[in-house]
Amino acid sequence: HRGEVQGLCAMRKLLLLVVTLGYLWSVECAPRGSDYGASFGYQAPPVLRSITPIAGPKEGGTTVTITGSGFKRSKNLKVKFSTTFPSTEIDVVPGTFVDQSTITVVTPPRKNKNDTAHVSVTNDGATFTSLPGVRKGGAGSYLEFNFVGHAPWGPWDLGVDQTSTSGVTPVLISRTGGKLVDGATEGSDFYASDDLFCAHGVSASRTFSKFTEVEYVTGSKIDTEPDEDSLLTVAPTVGDAYDTHVQRDATYEIVVVNDAGVLKWKWRKWSLGMFPSGVYSGLHAFSTSATELEYGVMITFASATGKSIGDVWRFDALTKSPYATRGVFVDVKRVLCQLPPADPSGVDVDIYTAGSQRELKVSYRGLHSFSDVTYTDATGVKSYTGSPKDLGTDTTDLQFTEDTKLFAHGYFSGPEDLRFEVEMTSASAFKFRAYRVNDSTCKTSTAGAWCAWSAVVTGVTVANSVHLKHGAFVSFATAGGKVAGETWQFDALTFWSTTFSPVVETVAGATGDDDAVMYVEGTFVGTYDETFEVEVMADTGTFRWKAYDASTGDGSSSVWTDAVSVSQSATLLRKGVSVNWLTLGGKTFGDKFTFTAFHGHVTTTLGKSYVSDAVAKSSNAAGDARTPTITGTYLGHEKARLRMQIAGACTTSCSEFKWIFEKAVLPLSPGVEPVYTGGMFSELTTMQSLGQSLAYGIYVTWGLTSGYKVGNEYFVDLFQSPTSVLPATPNDFDFPNDFQATQDLRSTYTDADGDAPTKDAVITIEFTSGTAFKWRLNTGAFSVATTVATDEPFTLARGVNVTFSATSGFTAGSKFLIPLKSHLPCVTSVTTDHGGSKHWPTIARPVAAQTNYANPPNRGSPLSDVVPLKSNTGAHTIHAFPLAGSLSGGGSAVSGSGYANGVGIGLSNVITGTITNGYLAHSYPTAYLKIAGAASNSKVDGTYANDLVVTGTYTGTASWTYQLEPDGTGNTFRWRKFGLGATEAEATVWATGVAIATAGAAAFDEGLVATFVSPTYAVSVPSVTRWTFTANKGHSFQFRDSGRANWSDEVVIDGTTQALSSGVAVRFSQLSGYAPGDQFVIANRTIASYGTFTGVNDATFVVDITHNNDVDPPIFDRATGSTSTGLYAQLTVTGTYAGRSTYVYEVKIVTPVAGVSRFRWRKYLRGFGDGGGPFSASDKSLSLSPVLLDDGVYVTWGAIAGHGVGDKWRVVAHAGDAFKWRADIDGDAWSLVRSVTDVGLVEADSSNVGTEVANVDVRATGEYTGLTDASFAVEVLAGGTSFRWKKGEYLPSPGIDGTENVLFTAADLPNNFGAGTWSPSINMDSETYEMRDGVFVAFVTASGYTAGDLFYVPCKRKGRHALSHGVSIAFGSDSGYSPSDRWSVSANAAIAARGPFSGGTEMHIKGSGFTQSTGLLCRFSDSRTLVTATFPGTFVSANHVACASPRHAMDTVSDPEFSGSGSSDLQTRGVFTGTQSLKFTVSMLSATTFRWRADPVDEVTGSWSGSVTVTPGANQVLEEGVRVVFAAGATFGTGDSWVFTAFSSEYVVGTQADVQLGTIRPGVLKTVSISNDGGVSWSAERNGLTTFLVSDVFVSPSGDDATGDGTSALPYRTIQRGIHASLVPSGTVSGNVNATNADTIVVAPGRYTGAGNTGLFSLGKSVIVKAAGAGSVVIDCAVRVTGTLSFGETLAGSYGHGSVSLVGVNVENCGM
Repeated sequence: HRGEVQGLCAMRKLLLLVVTLGYLWSVECAPRGSDYGASFGYQAPPVLRSITPIAGPKEGGTTVTITGSGFKRSKNLKVKFSTTFPSTEIDVVPGTFVDQSTITVVTPPRKNKNDTAHVSVTNDGATFTSLPGVRKGGAGSYLEFNFVGHAPWGPWDLGVDQTSTSGVTPVLISRTGGKLVDGATEGSDFYASDDLFCAHGVSASRTFSKFTEVEYVTGSKIDTEPDEDSLLTVAPTVGDAYDTHVQRDATYEIVVVNDAGVLKWKWRKWSLGMFPSGVYSGLHAFSTSATELEYGVMITFASATGKSIGDVWRFDALTKSPYATRGVFVDVKRVLCQLPPADPSGVDVDIYTAGSQRELKVSYRGLHSFSDVTYTDATGVKSYTGSPKDLGTDTTDLQFTEDTKLFAHGYFSGPEDLRFEVEMTSASAFKFRAYRVNDSTCKTSTAGAWCAWSAVVTGVTVANSVHLKHGAFVSFATAGGKVAGETWQFDALTFWSTTFSPVVETVAGATGDDDAVMYVEGTFVGTYDETFEVEVMADTGTFRWKAYDASTGDGSSSVWTDAVSVSQSATLLRKGVSVNWLTLGGKTFGDKFTFTAFHGHVTTTLGKSYVSDAVAKSSNAAGDARTPTITGTYLGHEKARLRMQIAGACTTSCSEFKWIFEKAVLPLSPGVEPVYTGGMFSELTTMQSLGQSLAYGIYVTWGLTSGYKVGNEYFVDLFQSPTSVLPATPNDFDFPNDFQATQDLRSTYTDADGDAPTKDAVITIEFTSGTAFKWRLNTGAFSVATTVATDEPFTLARGVNVTFSATSGFTAGSKFLIPLKSHLPCVTSVTTDHGGSKHWPTIARPVAAQTNYANPPNRGSPLSDVVPLKSNTGAHTIHAFPLAGSLSGGGSAVSGSGYANGVGIGLSNVITGTITNGYLAHSYPTAYLKIAGAASNSKVDGTYANDLVVTGTYTGTASWTYQLEPDGTGNTFRWRKFGLGATEAEATVWATGVAIATAGAAAFDEGLVATFVSPTYAVSVPSVTRWTFTANKGHSFQFRDSGRANWSDEVVIDGTTQALSSGVAVRFSQLSGYAPGDQFVIANRTIASYGTFTGVNDATFVVDITHNNDVDPPIFDRATGSTSTGLYAQLTVTGTYAGRSTYVYEVKIVTPVAGVSRFRWRKYLRGFGDGGGPFSASDKSLSLSPVLLDDGVYVTWGAIAGHGVGDKWRVVAHAGDAFKWRADIDGDAWSLVRSVTDVGLVEADSSNVGTEVANVDVRATGEYTGLTDASFAVEVLAGGTSFRWKKGEYLPSPGIDGTENVLFTAADLPNNFGAGTWSPSINMDSETYEMRDGVFVAFVTASGYTAGDLFYVPCKRKGRHALSHGVSIAFGSDSGYSPSDRWSVSANAAIAARGPFSGGTEMHIKGSGFTQSTGLLCRFSDSRTLVTATFPGTFVSANHVACASPRHAMDTVSDPEFSGSGSSDLQTRGVFTGTQSLKFTVSMLSATTFRWRADPVDEVTGSWSGSVTVTPGANQVLEEGVRVVFAAGATFGTGDSWVFTAFSSEYVVGTQADVQLGTIRPGVLKTVSISNDGGVSWSAERNGLTTFLVSDVFVSPSGDDATGDGTSALPYRTIQRGIHASLVPSGTVSGNVNATNADTIVVAPGRYTGAGNTGLFSLGKSVIVKAAGAGSVVIDCAVRVTGTLSFGETLAGSYGHGSVSLVGVNVENCGM
């Protein structure tokens, strides 16, 4: 039919309808001359293949791409969206031609939601590819597009969940995880939309966006081409400060009026879109000067004349939401949100977590989830929707002023679309209701669950928004002008994402639909998805609930809660999840409601708004009535201040003020007070005794509104502090309801100077009575008691305020902790990729002092204790000794006292089987011992030895000598025994009445059996018939060295020093009692060093073993059933312990004899009590006098009888197990004494105020059995007679540092699992008290201690100890070191980061707490040049930031040379900016004044300055950037003088002159800091690994490639070494084009030849070799090393070929 159509289309505008083959085409002929398609109207429909995206919001606005073939460029190119179910809806919209295979279209809005539309296309506006429901696929087909009408929900993963208080943070949301429901992951996908938005929290605040163009109206005519007389401009005067004054769009109007014949102007404003209203201002004279209407709005007339009465200027101030931004659609599973800083005044969804938590919300349906508001007057006649201004000028008589304006805003969180109605019940009160949008019942009824009105809401104000329900808020444009009966209506739509799934209802009975509606609201703050089940109970007005890990899918093991009342108000379940019900009744027992709460929707901003109190200027005149009170939340993001100035026509009784908002000038230099600038003063304002709005959310209240001195000023500091003040938490006490857990909004943790602190802290509040409390910061002293008051917040410390809601009823002794958290980023290291010799710090091995060789008992020997295995059961008191050698004749190098052969120590001792330099410098191989000595009996001795045969298997634990003799009538015998090596005096009591057996056998002890030849023997006293034999066990041993498989032959223990091998000998303290099979290890008593040194300069650490031969208080272990107390539990230890190592003595009560208690004892190495071996062979009687055990240890009892059998005492005797250390980098001050391992010495907190002395008044003892290092904290409680304790994480320096969290428990700090839990109160008494894990504490007296004082007991599992600056040491043994032994450890500082003065060096900063945002900055600072530079940082991870170094000036100022009699302490500072070198002279005119002059070098042409007053500690400027600092506290004398030189950089570069011998100058050592918040706060670490050396690489003929480091002080010798030390090419981590890593080598004058100079390899680097003085450097190739490349040849490195460029360097004999 094409020909027919072409013919018909020759007729102009003829429309032909052709019906054929069952299809209907609409054909329109193109106009003549048209370039749309062919010259005829009909155009064939295209073929459709794909549509992208496949879904979008029902509100439309999604740009869709359709691909296929046959698309035509036509004005009739259109796209049809058709739906037939649930209702017919067809929309046709224009398409946009891209090419023949691609078009785009913007989707139309739809009435139906969650429906699938058929999409078809026409080229001619009539012939579509299909009709609805025809077919899909192929020519004439349709595609499908899903119109979505719900909010996003489901589990998310935020690639970055920490945001900054400054700058934009990119957050990538990924749909991830979640349980499977019907085969699909629970949750909804994301959809591409032009209305895709992200909101950082649910703030309703708005900020100023822009002013519209000014509209000029003269008479009733709008002048579109105004002349100069009618020209008016408008601008914000203080930038974003205007934000706080513009919360909604407004129209400003300026009108000309006649004032007594003089033309003047006035202004007013009203809500945008409303009819003109509002109150006019006063009259203003015309001027061309800028005039402020209200704060932040400045207008300027182009001329002051040419105006007419009635002239009007209008402009609009438009606002925006600063916390919502457009999202970027990545795919259906991912959306990228560029998040601005959160609203500082917004709601923190998890106040118990550090930082401020905000719910990240996403909408793909638009930004504003509310329809236009419809207003209807009280008569129901007058009405408008949206803006009445759009009704036209003919409706102005309706007078729709802003009194009728209601704003609907917020982030609606309802589960379905709702219609809200608001009705005024009076001029100042209203009610509201909400029902389903399509529910027509409520239009005519107020009955039922949906249609009922709320309670009346009173107090209509302009300032406050009112929450209706489900996140929907309303506010009124004005507070007045309302009448009862006025109504407003709007729809709230489900736009914004939620952290909850839809609720699944399982109704158990006849529960109606409305009664089964349960709402879930809030923000889930859990860390993993949780399923919640809610079930109605038998009392159907109550419910119970439980929650469990959603990934398990099974809550059968979860526990139901107790009954909770059904409520229409929010009922908090857990982790931010609340439920409420539409109705209170109508439920059925067993009704169940299930939903999932999803994690991953919450961001954390580690910051808090800081608003200081008003601080009077130091120069204020005295006599002001009162300091003003500051309230509010700082909404800005920069460091700033408010300056209030008393002003007006007054002098001493002023009542007016003006104020100015000033910002701090960045960068902020460390230790330097910020400079504030910018802004302009407000208009003069009358003081009021209520909050007067200033700027950025800050209010001032004048307690007294007059009586101030004119010109006086008050300052308020403002910034977003990277800190948190968490709610007060109970500390193991009941939490009284009268104490407010949430601190006052103005509580912000700061340091003493009002800046961000570097460490966490805690404030403790303790009630001293029902009406008073005291408090303290950290572990400091408590304040005086203060009476509780409720009228205003009480200021504690560091910016923290608390509020009480009652004045009495508190519990004395109850405590509350307020955690204060610091969130400053932490920098641990800064590195650049260079090959310098000090690219990383080193720590040398400890070096023993020569005096160690003379210190007894070890005399330098590294042999350790003979350590038993844990599985041993026998005794283990064995000592190891070196075998002394000799000096070619027997002479000893050291006295032989205490050594095995008594000869002493020779320098040729045998160590490893060969002659060595002696064990003084070496170590022994590890040796092993094994106890042999299986049970056996010796032969019987005596007159009738052959008459007795002893048989049986001996079961004793030690070797005993037995004596048997006839007894009674001669047919029985008695026996006794004493330990092998002991005497008869130590024998046991005779055991009598054992029958003599001849044919049989008589068993008498430990499995031994006696068989006699005769049945009777003569009895005599003393007996001449006595048999003696020894039952042996554990009386011999074997040994071997490490690496050898075979044990030696058995060696019988003889009590002497017995040689093993390799120069090692042992001595057993007893002849038997060792368990066969027990094994021992003899290692080396060593000390090692390790760690990463962080010092700026090289350092030496010294470690000394202290004299600590002390004995701990006894530990009493009462036997089961024993009643021993008082004197019966008392054991006193005296004497001086002389043992070589730390041992535990254990004394045990055995069966009493003749009414006197008896005891046995043993000793073992600390920690080996389970294998401590048998007790002593014989009993001893208790005594009131000292009884010797061994090694100088004596014991005395408080009573000698009446003890319980089995009562035990343990006493730890120390030897060689304590040390102290010092370091020159720390001023060589000795540390506290520490124990090597186990239970350490008690350390007092540095803040203690009592006089009690650690280790004297408070002592600790025991054997620590914990698995990891720990510290026990002991706190004295009220009254000083009781204490409490807890075990927490190990504190490296308890009492000095690291105690910020010591007062908390694990329950207080959920993320601090090492906090421990406080014990109940414990009374002090004379007995040692076991805390836990074998650790005991003892108080010398039971009273008199100071409440609040803290003591710490460090406990170590291994002898590893951190010293300082990253250096640690490890002891090989836990005791036995010789007192006064000393080791030194050398630590060498690093140049881990270096780059040239030209900049462009890629730095890698490692640490923690880095936040990805545009506010991420790096900073260079130093205290010498005083140059501070900030530059962008590139976020790599939370632990890694990359930066490119900036260009930096050289440090060319020398140190001063002093002459005079006073203090010489003057330092030079600054960067010399002059072009000619100068010699500076500073001379004291008096003790407090000086003068100075600057002369060219070698000239005296300068002149003296005038007298300058010394400001101690301050940088005092001379000239050309040079500064000097007079030391604070120093005394200077008249005539004292200093001379120093400031070299020009050109001179230093040209001559490589030494700026200062022995220093890195002209290099500069910069500290590198990181800021997350645009430079407001900075990391605080200052050490050798957080520095960057700005310096070129220096090479000199006098340098050294082996010992040099490339600085001007220690240059390299060869150019090639300099190239090797240079930077390697930049990586791609930083993404910064400025990070080139090009490097510069400065070569001192000289002739460079040979290897390292003539064959230069670039190694792939980009290097400039620059002569220090043109023509003074020569590379001479005449002397070449065989095999090296000639100059000019290249060798590619791993980074490519690179380049070496010569600047000012001459080349000779190189063939060039």
